Amino acid sequence: MNRPRTGRGDGIGLEFTTAVVRGVALDGAMPGRLRSAAEVGIEDLRDDRAVLDALIRVRAELGHAVGPTRVAMFPPGSTMHRIDVTGRSGPELNVLRSTIERTQQISSTVLIDDGPRRWMLAVRWNEEFVIRVEELVERAGFAEVTVDPSPVALARTLPAGTTFARRDAATDEAFDVVVAGVPVAAGSIVSIGRQTPGLMACDVPISTIAFDELVDPVDIVAQVERVFDQCVAAQSNSDWSLVAGDVVYPPYPVHDIRAPTRQCVALGAAVGAAGLAGRIRPIDMTSQLTFADGAMDKPWAIEQVSTLPPRATPRPVTPTKRLVGRIVPRRRR
Repeated sequence: MNRPRTGRGDGIGLEFTTAVVRGVALDGAMPGRLRSAAEVGIEDLRDDRAVLDALIRVRAELGHAVGPTRVAMFPPGSTMHRIDVTGRSGPELNVLRSTIERTQQISSTVLIDDGPRRWMLAVRWNEEFVIRVEELVERAGFAEVTVDPSPVALARTLPAGTTFARRDAATDEAFDVVVAGVPVAAGSIVSIGRQTPGLMACDVPISTIAFDELVDPVDIVAQVERVFDQCVAAQSNSDWSLVAGDVVYPPYPVHDIRAPTRQCVALGAAVGAAGLAGRIRPIDMTSQLTFADGAMDKPWAIEQVSTLPPRATPRPVTPTKRLVGRIVPRRRR
């Protein structure tokens, strides 16, 4: 049986939330690139079989599309902030990851290039949940599965000049993200009282200096909310269109399954999977190690291997003793 061929421009993006899974399949050979879209609810997030059933149904509604798959998610309680790592070598990046893990308890990072600059996004979220979802997506039949933070996926589709976006993904699941070409910071928020799915974007000029030293999740969310207040006060233009690489995404009506407010995050994940947004690196998750006496600075240990007394140092042979040994024969035992 001939296996379908995939190329640049082919990719699948999924937005995984606590209540629903949305998906978009892109085909580089089709006008507008959009091949299909889907949305399926999750009956019970705690049941792996229910989650797997939803993922299989999404894959079927996407027409069993082939290609790399990226899963975008940002569970409640997640935050993200960026660190400038321009010019750092691979070993230096590994040292930084280890330091972040030890001092901030963050084990997930992703590198993003922005022209001559390079940023490391440190993501604080439930890693066990993320790994579980990734494994279930693979079991559902999707190929080359990788994970994306939802704010990163959304930023790929926002038009140039966007500085802030609010995404209402599902009931009790939403996030705000500050953007300056690439995501600067993001935090999950409470979405009670707002309609889902939804998307709000603005282009109010903001200063990102206030985010440079923020690492505490409470401070990050508070600063992001201040930016939201600026956008609301300025009443910026709400007319915006999503982009899929170099193609403008059509403004489908709200009730359409392909609507931008519905598929914005899944579209961004598909753009990344299809290779339409520059060099895309998978998220790095380092293993967390705990010790009884706290974190260790060096990865070695001291262990006693023997209880025998040390050997006595032999006396050196003098020239006189050597001469006597040659003249006087040794007695045989």
